[in-house]
Amino acid sequence: MTIKLRIISGEDENFLREIEISGEATFLELHNFIQETLNFDEGQMASFFITDEEWHKNEEITLIDMAMDESSNSFIMSDTSLNQFIKEEKQRFIYVFDFFNERNLFIETFEISNSPCPEPLCTKSLGEAPSQLDLSELLGEAEADMPADKNMDYLEDDPYDFSDTDFDNDPMISYTDDLEDL
Repeated sequence: MTIKLRIISGEDENFLREIEISGEATFLELHNFIQETLNFDEGQMASFFITDEEWHKNEEITLIDMAMDESSNSFIMSDTSLNQFIKEEKQRFIYVFDFFNERNLFIETFEISNSPCPEPLCTKSLGEAPSQLDLSELLGEAEADMPADKNMDYLEDDPYDFSDTDFDNDPMISYTDDLEDL
């Protein structure tokens, strides 16, 4: 069985990827193929969410086991095949690739066939992939807009140069002076 997926981004209407993958493949295989196709860093956390037709999140399929207790339903990418959740065309899910900034890709099944698919294949690629991490959120807008050389000015200072430090007003030094008087 071959599943054909269409991937879009809410950040860029020109971005589109279409992928063919075996229904027997795991979500981990799909995750790895997305990472490879978009040149993402494989060391980042990611999850899939099965959604309804209006993109409301339902079950989560995680990269690692995140279950807090054994009674909760948890799905792990390496243990969950695509055909467990994809039964018909129009099945939707969300791929969260940047947890800190809540950024994701929207994925929809647009065709299912009985033909074999030996390995994942990107059949259509339009537009640039979104950057995996939005550093402006992590650094703050001001630092992200600052030229790179300004962000590194502190490295030019010698951390062991105390020539301009006024030790006379240092409370620690005056405290030790008081101890000598005892």
